[in-house]
Order: sequence, then C-alpha cells, then structure tokens
Amino acid sequence: MLRNSLKSLTKRNSLRLLNNNNYKRDLHISLVSLNAKIYGMPAMSPTMESGAIVDWKINEGDHFNSGDSLLDIETDKATISVDAIDDGILAKIILPNGTKDIKIGTPIAYLAEDGDDIKNLVYPPLPDSTDVSSKPTEQSKEQPKEQPKEQPKQSIKSSPSTSSTSSSVSKPANSNQQFFPSVERLLDENHISRNDAIEKIPATGPNGRILRGDVLAYLGKISPSENNAIAEYLEKSSHLDLSNIKLFKPDSSDSKTNSNIQENSSSKPKVKEPVTINENYPINLEINYPDLSKFKSIISNALSISEQQAYSFNINPESDLNDPLFDDIIAPSRNITKFSFSYTLNSEGNEINSLDLKLTLNDSCFDAKDRAVIFINNFKTNLENALKVYQ
Repeated sequence: MLRNSLKSLTKRNSLRLLNNNNYKRDLHISLVSLNAKIYGMPAMSPTMESGAIVDWKINEGDHFNSGDSLLDIETDKATISVDAIDDGILAKIILPNGTKDIKIGTPIAYLAEDGDDIKNLVYPPLPDSTDVSSKPTEQSKEQPKEQPKEQPKQSIKSSPSTSSTSSSVSKPANSNQQFFPSVERLLDENHISRNDAIEKIPATGPNGRILRGDVLAYLGKISPSENNAIAEYLEKSSHLDLSNIKLFKPDSSDSKTNSNIQENSSSKPKVKEPVTINENYPINLEINYPDLSKFKSIISNALSISEQQAYSFNINPESDLNDPLFDDIIAPSRNITKFSFSYTLNSEGNEINSLDLKLTLNDSCFDAKDRAVIFINNFKTNLENALKVYQ
C-alpha cells in the first residue's frame, strides 16, 4: 500500500517537471521567432566605403544555408558574391537590385533565424537616413564600450598645457599607412576598426603614423601629456639644431697658417684625368623584352672577341733590330689592362636605335691608344656580323 502511494507521487512530480520544462522551452522559442535581424551592407575590402547591389540571388521568404550566395555586390574594383555565414531566412529585402552608392553598414535586408515564423516577425525600426553610418553595424554595437574610455581623454584635453603640447606634436593620421603589428593588435583587442582609428586617434609618428603610445593614450591607459612629451622630444632630437652656431673669426696668426696651407695646396700637381674614346654604332632593330637578355649576350660576345683581337695584334713592325728579351724588360706586363670599356643601348620602346661605346685608356701603357683603335674597328665588324646572325 505504501509502495504504491510512493510510485504515484513520483509519477505526478515527474509529469509536473516535464510540463514546466515544455512551457519554458515554448516560451523561449516564441521570443526568438518574433525578432528579425537587420542585415547591413558588408565591407568586402578594407578600403571599401560604398557599393551597389547588382542582384539578389534569393527571394523574400526563401531559406538559405551556410555558404549559399545571398547577393552580388559591385565595388569600385570588382563585382563580388556575398555568401551566408549561418543558416537562415531572407525575411524582407529593403534595398532592391540596382541600388547604388550604399555606404557600409546601411541596412539592406531583414534576416530571420531558421525555423522562425515570418508572418509573426517583428521588424525593428530602421535608422534615419541622416543617422546611417558608413561603418559596419558591428562597430556601432561596440561604440558604447568605447565611450567610457574616451572620458579621460576629454578631461585631459581641457587642460591648457596638454592642448598646446598635443597641437604642436600630434597631427591627423595618414589614411594610407600600414599599422605596426603592436598597433594592430591593440586595435583588435579593443574592437577599434581601422577607419575609427584613423579618424579619432591623433598621430604623433612621422608622416602621420599612429604609434602604440597614441592608441594607449586614446584608450586612457597612459597620460596623453606623457605620450606627447616623448613624441616632442623625439621630434626635436631628429633635427640638427644650428641656432647656436657662430661664425669663426680667425686671428692674424691663423690667417698666416691659412695662406701657407693654400700655397701648399696650389703647389700640388693636379690629378690627370684619364683619356676616353667614345663611339656610336647604329643598330635600328626592334627587340621584345623576353629577347633582350639574348641580344645583350650577343653584344657581350662581340666585345669579348674584339678585345682578344686587340690584345693579340702585333703593333710593332717586324725588324731584325727588335729584341724580344729587351721588349719584355722595358715594356709593361702583358697581363696589364690596356683599356676598359662600357656600352649603353639607346632605345625608344621596343626599338633599339644605337649603341654608345666608351673606352677609358690606361696612361701607363704606351700602346693603349693603338690597341683601343684596333678594338673599335674590330668591334664594328663583329657587331655587324652578330646582328646579321640575330636577324
């Protein structure tokens, strides 16, 4: 008897708990199904500010899965397909196909969660056109978190000493800069977008660059006056101070020493400039860029052959009076460089008009000029033969 009463009591309690759980679950689902979400214009690149809707890939009321294409967006650079991140339903389209100049974050559609009843959805009111921000909606959610961090910054600005220091050191941030890794990490940890950082954070780095201290001062973690003092010191140290330089007035004794130095310097022999020979060779040949390296190798081969011919040519006429042993003693070494050469190609587009050849003679060699002339004459012949083979 007692055992049966306990069993019936246990069944009643379990049924009561199940009914309570079902009631709570139904209430939770009904609350979620009544709220639609605003879908803002996505940012497809860091530099994107606005875009246009080319085509909605799904219709109102259609279900979509994660990875499905929702719509095509046209930016100033390309047309990009926007894919869904989660499963859901396209409840309502706000901006139709062909709408242009849509700023980032502007509401373009209402989305519902998978399984929601579209007929009973409650659509949140849209912001006014004047209040629509050009930044993503996720950033607008994070603005209340950043507002209390800006309060110490505003209170510091009210002091006259700090305002004068910041105005002389800080400057507007450069929008084309690439953030340092330390700065990018700070911005990411505090949910500050790139656009907000460039618009709101004063830069004390060179050329408008935002430094780590600028971000810490903006967040209120360090005093802006200390950050500006460091930046001002670095800026002054980077320039050479010439304000205390005075002109030197020499004494009479110094003037005598200076005159002696000038006399000694004028008595020194001047360095003789080397003798150069310049020649121009017409080419008039059209060469594409992939064949340029091959053409240069042909020219280098012609120069090498001409150099060998100039060095091996016997300048002295044959005579019984010539003594090879005597020539080897008084003449410079055969391995010494008689002359050096360089060339320049003159071109217009793909057409090479001519070649400028410059030879610099070695003054210590008595036969440098003669061998340079032989080199010039032989190179003209070798170049013509090489161009015929190339064509």
